[in-house]
Amino acid sequence: MKSVNPKNEYIPLDLKISVRRDTLRLISEMARDMGITINEVFSFLAEDSVIDLELLDNLNNVEIPNKCSLDDLKNEMLKKKLC
Repeated sequence: MKSVNPKNEYIPLDLKISVRRDTLRLISEMARDMGITINEVFSFLAEDSVIDLELLDNLNNVEIPNKCSLDDLKNEMLKKKLC
């Protein structure tokens, strides 16, 4: 992933996640086919999922709650569609 921040660096991060057995099988096959580790696959997936966020000018006004209900999430998504 190319970053707009020239001082960007990789930070090691130990995570514990749960995935379904089929998902792990597919990710393992992907890693083997690419000749990389499962950790590297997850790293690439995480970076790719947020790449567009780096291009936003200002995320300071974005509030990220600790948790929300499914209804809260649906309501927020509907608000975004109406704007």
